[in-house]
Amino acid sequence: MANTALATAMAGVAERDNARKSYYAQLKCHDPSGDDYYVTFTRKTVRISSREDDAIRDAIETRADLVPALT
Repeated sequence: MANTALATAMAGVAERDNARKSYYAQLKCHDPSGDDYYVTFTRKTVRISSREDDAIRDAIETRADLVPALT
Protein backbone atom coordinates (compact mmCIF):
# COMPACT_ATOMS: atom_id res chain seq x y z
CA MET A 1 0.00 0.00 0.00
CA ALA A 2 1.15 3.54 -0.69
CA ASN A 3 0.49 4.65 2.90
CA THR A 4 2.68 1.86 4.27
CA ALA A 5 5.48 2.64 1.84
CA LEU A 6 5.34 6.34 2.76
CA ALA A 7 5.27 5.62 6.47
CA THR A 8 8.20 3.22 6.16
CA ALA A 9 10.21 5.74 4.15
CA MET A 10 9.53 8.44 6.72
CA ALA A 11 9.93 6.14 9.78
CA GLY A 12 6.27 6.66 10.66
CA VAL A 13 3.24 4.45 11.25
CA ALA A 14 0.33 3.66 8.93
CA GLU A 15 -2.44 1.86 10.77
CA ARG A 16 -6.12 1.10 10.55
CA ASP A 17 -8.13 1.95 13.63
CA ASN A 18 -10.56 -0.99 13.66
CA ALA A 19 -12.78 0.61 16.29
CA ARG A 20 -13.45 3.61 14.05
CA LYS A 21 -12.88 1.91 10.69
CA SER A 22 -10.49 4.63 9.62
CA TYR A 23 -6.96 4.87 8.33
CA TYR A 24 -4.21 7.24 9.36
CA ALA A 25 -0.51 7.82 8.85
CA GLN A 26 1.66 9.34 11.54
CA LEU A 27 5.07 10.81 10.79
CA LYS A 28 7.68 11.65 13.38
CA CYS A 29 9.41 14.82 12.24
CA HIS A 30 12.53 16.66 13.34
CA ASP A 31 12.67 20.44 12.93
CA PRO A 32 16.08 22.08 12.32
CA SER A 33 15.53 23.96 15.59
CA GLY A 34 15.88 20.60 17.38
CA ASP A 35 12.17 20.12 18.14
CA ASP A 36 10.70 16.67 17.46
CA TYR A 37 6.98 16.49 16.67
CA TYR A 38 4.37 14.27 15.03
CA VAL A 39 2.10 14.97 12.06
CA THR A 40 -0.91 12.65 11.81
CA PHE A 41 -2.93 12.46 8.59
CA THR A 42 -6.44 11.03 8.44
CA ARG A 43 -8.95 11.19 5.62
CA LYS A 44 -10.38 14.43 7.01
CA THR A 45 -7.76 16.01 9.29
CA VAL A 46 -4.11 16.79 9.80
CA ARG A 47 -2.99 16.93 13.45
CA ILE A 48 0.29 18.28 14.78
CA SER A 49 1.35 17.13 18.24
CA SER A 50 4.29 17.34 20.63
CA ARG A 51 5.57 20.56 19.14
CA GLU A 52 7.00 23.31 21.28
CA ASP A 53 7.45 26.07 18.72
CA ASP A 54 4.45 27.78 17.07
CA ALA A 55 6.65 28.45 14.04
CA ILE A 56 6.42 24.73 13.23
CA ARG A 57 2.61 24.90 13.14
CA ASP A 58 2.76 28.04 11.01
CA ALA A 59 5.17 26.43 8.54
CA ILE A 60 2.96 23.34 8.18
CA GLU A 61 -0.16 25.47 7.69
CA THR A 62 1.62 27.57 5.05
CA ARG A 63 2.76 24.44 3.22
CA ALA A 64 -0.72 22.89 3.40
CA ASP A 65 -2.24 26.06 1.94
CA LEU A 66 -0.19 25.42 -1.23
CA VAL A 67 -1.89 22.03 -1.78
CA PRO A 68 -5.34 22.56 -3.35
CA ALA A 69 -6.67 19.19 -2.15
CA LEU A 70 -6.12 20.26 1.48
CA THR A 71 -8.07 23.52 1.30
